[in-house]
Amino acid sequence: MAAGSASLSFRNPGLDYLRTLSISIVLANHCLIGFFFDAGRAQWSGVTAQLSASAIISIEWLFVLSGYLIGTMMIRSFERPGTWASRTRDFWLRRWFRTIPNYYLFLLVNVVLVYLGVAAGTFQWTYLVFSQNLVFPEQQPHFFGESWSLATDEWFYFLMPLILGLVMLYRRIGVQTAFLLTAAILIVGPIVTRSLHPVPVDFFAWDAQIRRITLYHLDATGWGVLAAAVNRWHKPWWTSAPGAKALAGAATSVLGLAMIWLLVGAGWQAGWLHVAMNALSLTLMGAGTFLILPWLTSLTMPRGVFDHFVEKTSLYSYSIYLCHFPLIFIVRHLLSVNREAGDATIVMAVVIWLALVYALSAAVFHSFEKPVSDLRERYTRRVSTMPF
Repeated sequence: MAAGSASLSFRNPGLDYLRTLSISIVLANHCLIGFFFDAGRAQWSGVTAQLSASAIISIEWLFVLSGYLIGTMMIRSFERPGTWASRTRDFWLRRWFRTIPNYYLFLLVNVVLVYLGVAAGTFQWTYLVFSQNLVFPEQQPHFFGESWSLATDEWFYFLMPLILGLVMLYRRIGVQTAFLLTAAILIVGPIVTRSLHPVPVDFFAWDAQIRRITLYHLDATGWGVLAAAVNRWHKPWWTSAPGAKALAGAATSVLGLAMIWLLVGAGWQAGWLHVAMNALSLTLMGAGTFLILPWLTSLTMPRGVFDHFVEKTSLYSYSIYLCHFPLIFIVRHLLSVNREAGDATIVMAVVIWLALVYALSAAVFHSFEKPVSDLRERYTRRVSTMPF
């Protein structure tokens, strides 16, 4: 979720728009859940349920984007002189300076909210090492529920250099082949493991047992790594017919979503077709995003007020992701948003919440996230994540 933090002068507009759209969908869905479902103004059924479930694609975009940016950075790093150990050390330090302090800050915020009775759930030490959803479902009610995706990203950051190093050590192969094989392992492994898992009977079982489990969900970042490798070493394919590839990618993503719509509606059964859906629905969205990236990275846009807003929102996206759920709990608590609340109260709560999310995320980014992240420049070499 937090990959990429370049200054405004050196950002790719298409990727900024994808990240901003992704975080906007996340906010819209969690607003629906936190203020309208919980207050009884909307029900999880029919089109509303399918619309809410469709928001999962925004997380797939963020995972693929993370894999693409990290893959791009690591390719550049491994094409420079140096040892695997020095490159991996720099990579891990740069990622940890970028992501872990902010995560621990909001982990503490969630601990305080639970202690005060504003939020639900129980703190577990697994949250400190991102293992709360590594293999088994999280304890419910969720504590720091949105952290499942952050844990998936952190395990991707940890595992990718290890897989890359083992591949290069085992076969003594070149950088290009090593990255392609690493991407293949990241993609194929989770597909196989999902196919071996019993088919979940409904959307919420699937969400808990499949989507939110780290080892079942690394293929999305794998598609991003594959995109980085293709962008670097297969430029003619990357640059040819980007619009056609984007349309094919959109169709592939919709196919994956359609499988989830079926799960939300009629449900899945134990037959081979639904086993295939359980294995492939998520990865089809990742593959679709992979196909859209060549078009997205080729976009050039005039710099206007809205474009500046998109760039800023993209920069703040990690802090937005971390702060928006705690602020839902706080606003609901302070304004007594429940089934007895009036419509005007709920609308006012949503407006206040959105304003607080943007203001707090900007404040956290400028006063904490960026200053702490900038400390890595003292200990590591900067490597660009911009598209090749």
